[in-house]
Amino acid sequence: MANETVVVGVVSPYWAWFQSVFWIIILVIILLIVYFIIKEVRLMRNTSKLAEIDLEKEKLSLLKTEMAQRGQPFFRIPSDKMEEIKTLADENIVLETDIYAQHNAVDKRIQRLENKVKLTKLDRLVERIKDEEKKLK
Repeated sequence: MANETVVVGVVSPYWAWFQSVFWIIILVIILLIVYFIIKEVRLMRNTSKLAEIDLEKEKLSLLKTEMAQRGQPFFRIPSDKMEEIKTLADENIVLETDIYAQHNAVDKRIQRLENKVKLTKLDRLVERIKDEEKKLK
């Protein structure tokens, strides 16, 4: 038993320092990983939204080109007929504005009449309440 030798290792001061900072380094690494994961998720969402926006832009550009092509008819119309069509379109626009104005005027008058009816009903209710209060006194 006396022949047992005990080996005592010398601990480096750097190892002691590393042990004290080890958990902080692990925490920083975990936070970096979480940061990059969140960043990738945000990029995924943004790229899908950007793809949708690009698709909508392409649709709009296609509609614009289609509308530009509609300006040139497939068949020839004589200029006098074209002028007649333009005058009819202008008359339709004038008629539509007149119809809109009259429709608004009718709506306003109906609303005013409804408000007057409500007001008279409320006045009658107030008079009935006053009469009932007089009867109770």
